[in-house]
Amino acid sequence: MFSRRMVRKCCLPLLVLVSAGLAVLYIYLVQAQGSAWVSLSQSGAGDKPEGGVVGRGREQMVEEQQKQKNKPLPEEETEGHPRRNQSRSTVTEKRPKGIPRSLLRNDRCPACFGDNLCEEFEDGMIELGSEVTSGKVTTYAGTWDKVKLTVTQCASEERLEQFEKFVCRNLSKNATSCDPGEVLLKQDLKELLQARHLKKSLEVLHPNSSSLAATTCVSKPLLKMLQKTFDENGNKRLNRLEQAHLYAALHTCPHLALLKAFPRKKLPVPAFLGACGNLVAMETTGKPLPVYLKVKVSWQVRANLSLQLLQILDDFQNKDPDWLLLAGDVSMENFAVSPDGQLILSDLAAMTIISKHDLDRNSTVKRASVCNEACFKKFVHNLLAQPDTSCRQAGRYSQLMYAHACQRILGCWQTDRSGQGRVTLSSSKDTACEHGRGLLHGPPRGAKRELENLLTDCVEETRPDGRTTALKQIKVLLAA
Repeated sequence: MFSRRMVRKCCLPLLVLVSAGLAVLYIYLVQAQGSAWVSLSQSGAGDKPEGGVVGRGREQMVEEQQKQKNKPLPEEETEGHPRRNQSRSTVTEKRPKGIPRSLLRNDRCPACFGDNLCEEFEDGMIELGSEVTSGKVTTYAGTWDKVKLTVTQCASEERLEQFEKFVCRNLSKNATSCDPGEVLLKQDLKELLQARHLKKSLEVLHPNSSSLAATTCVSKPLLKMLQKTFDENGNKRLNRLEQAHLYAALHTCPHLALLKAFPRKKLPVPAFLGACGNLVAMETTGKPLPVYLKVKVSWQVRANLSLQLLQILDDFQNKDPDWLLLAGDVSMENFAVSPDGQLILSDLAAMTIISKHDLDRNSTVKRASVCNEACFKKFVHNLLAQPDTSCRQAGRYSQLMYAHACQRILGCWQTDRSGQGRVTLSSSKDTACEHGRGLLHGPPRGAKRELENLLTDCVEETRPDGRTTALKQIKVLLAA
């Protein structure tokens, strides 16, 4: 009995301990077998269809990982991820909207005025604003890096098409399939840029020209100056690209070639900035002169502008020892006033440039008879019809610019029933006057009558050289 109790006391704890050990061993074996099954199942998954439960789970995981990979990072997390930043910027960044090529027409280059500003136009660095159409050509107010400028078309669509057809018909072997730019670039235009050839080509291209132009009195000295102007690389000779630009400019918009040739220090003209195709950029000129007739401006300001106008016309004839500038159309629309009050010649479309070395010796001799409207009209007609002989006589007729200025800008020209005309300076608007009144309207009372008489003599002189005498006295009155 004692021994059984002793055995129970001694063995029972041992049995409990053994039983617990067996239980732990059993659990371990079960888990070990389960792990072996899972591993076996996964190892044999390659033999099962991809559409199984395990396969679909992997697809979902891969898809989720891909989503996380492609998910855009927050703004603060993109720092330090330059490639990620670069990728995002290429998607969201918009290229500035530039001038359309249909307006630039730079696809026609080098059969164009130039191309040095094409990048600025196409990339939107130069922007166009309001537009004003004068004849068939449009001018735009623009900005370049927040600086105001003026952009104008070189020529109208009609004129450009005429030039392109002219190039294809006369310089290309295949007129039906022709690229004007390639035609000009493939040829050496040196001979065609000589005065005798240009005169012929201009006559063919513009047979019925009714107004003066920069090429009306084209000469060897003029072409030499223009060739120097279009020598962009400064090597003292024109390559084929530069030749093409000059050839196109002379046949489509020679007045802008003249603008490019004459710097601001020689002429009160806007500074030439550059071109792309059919668009030319220049310095803004300020307010158009006609604005000074629509707003209240003091007599002193208007008198000063009038003096500047007469000085500009003097300079056209006397300032440069080599050139005589003849403006065939002196009118309000051709001038503007800069912010500092300087009068600017904003339009050179009807400007003819003549070499003084080509003038006849008697061209500057005082006339023995009066020369008024009929005399000037005859000269301009002959200048267009027979430029070779009439250009040599230009010095004798350059006073037509003063007559136009006194009649169209400074005063208001009125004609009575008998056909007799005179200048009036009334402060009130007159429907007979193109702009309602002249720039010198409403002068001081003591000077009104005298100034009207002098301006009338400026328009129609009554004795030889009477216009010159009247102009001297007009300047004295305006400077007082």
